[in-house]
Amino acid sequence: MARFFVVEFDEPGVLAKGKGSRNIIVRLTRVMGKLGVPSEVLPFAELMARGAIDDPQSYVLLHYNELFVVQNEKVDWLRARESEIEALGHRILHSVEHGRVVGHKIRQNKVLTAAGVPMPRLIETGSSFETAFSNEVSNAHVPIQLVGNAAELDPDRYNTEYVDCRHEYEGEMWHVCIRAQAVGEQVLFSWVRAGPQPNVRTRGTPLDAKLLNHFHSKLVVPNTDQIREIASAVKKAVGVGFFAHDILPCAKTGRLFLCETNYKFYEGFYRFYMKPIAKDLPNQAFFDGRKVTRRMARALVQELDLKT
Repeated sequence: MARFFVVEFDEPGVLAKGKGSRNIIVRLTRVMGKLGVPSEVLPFAELMARGAIDDPQSYVLLHYNELFVVQNEKVDWLRARESEIEALGHRILHSVEHGRVVGHKIRQNKVLTAAGVPMPRLIETGSSFETAFSNEVSNAHVPIQLVGNAAELDPDRYNTEYVDCRHEYEGEMWHVCIRAQAVGEQVLFSWVRAGPQPNVRTRGTPLDAKLLNHFHSKLVVPNTDQIREIASAVKKAVGVGFFAHDILPCAKTGRLFLCETNYKFYEGFYRFYMKPIAKDLPNQAFFDGRKVTRRMARALVQELDLKT
C-alpha cells in the first residue's frame, strides 16, 4: 500500500519557514489518508526510529527551506539525512539535489533553461545586455536592482535580461507577475500580483478587485496552456514537488517566462492579505483550506500514480 510522509527537521539553517502553515500540511496528510494513502507529518528522528519499510510506494517529502539550506551550507548535512531515509526503503520528494537547484537562482536558471523552461536570459560576465534584472542568488523578499548597460554588474548576484511586464489599467502602468501553485505539472491555482515597481510581491499588491480581475482575465485565463507547460517542464527537470512558480507576462511579446520557482505548499499570506476582497476575486477555492488540500491531495496521488 502506498504511504506518504512529510518529514520535518529541527536543524538550524534548515527549518522550513515560509513554506506553508503546519495546519495546511497536516490537513493535506489527513485528506491523503481519506483517499487511501496513509500519511502523516513527523520529525526525522521518529521516522528513523520506525526502521526499514518494505513498500516501493512509500514516499518521504523532505520539508525544508531550500534557500536556507544553500545559504547556510547545509547541503551535506541534509544529504546525509536523505541517505539515511533512503536506506530504510523510502523514496524521496524535494530531494537535496533538486533543492540545490531550486535554492540557487543561477543554478536554477541554467538547469531549467536546459530542460526547456522559458526563463529570462542569464547575463554572465562579458555578456551584452540592454537592461539587467539583478537579484540575490539565494534569498527572498530582498531589494532588486535594474541595471543599465553602461553600469557594471556584480557577478556574485543573479543577473538576467529584464523582461518588461508593465501592463496598463485605466491609464496607469503596473508591473504584473503571475504566481501559480502547482503539484508537479498540475497547476492548482494561478493569480496575479501587481505593483508600481519591478519587484512585485503580495505585500504592496493593491486591494482592488477590479484591477486584479482585469489582469487575471487578460494575463492568466488566455495563458493557462503556457502556465501548464511551464509547470510540466519544471517537473521534468526537478521532479514532482509542491511549487510556487513566479511567472513574468512579457508586455512586448505576450510570452510567459518563469522568473523563479520555489518549494511551497500554500501561499497563506496571500490568503490573509486578500481577505478583505476575497469574495470578489477569481479562484474562490483558494480561500477555502478544505478545498485547497483536497486539490493538493488528489494531484499528488495522480502525479505519483499511487495505488490506493
